[in-house]
Amino acid sequence: MKEGAVEHNSLFAICGSAFLAVFVLLAVLSAVMKLIIYIFPEKAETDAAVIAAVASTISRVFPGTKITKIERV
Repeated sequence: MKEGAVEHNSLFAICGSAFLAVFVLLAVLSAVMKLIIYIFPEKAETDAAVIAAVASTISRVFPGTKITKIERV
């Protein structure tokens, strides 16, 4: 009987340590993402090259369309 209780307790310990490991890993990844966003901030202006690439892709996917406005969503 004691052997089953030991296995039951160790199962809780394994589950708890796995949960803690995942939580710590996600926290570290979140910190890394914040650091990357801080180091490489988003550009405020849209490049002419980006507009040309979007227009080219849209005209290739939907031939014959006229692109009047490109806005960020």
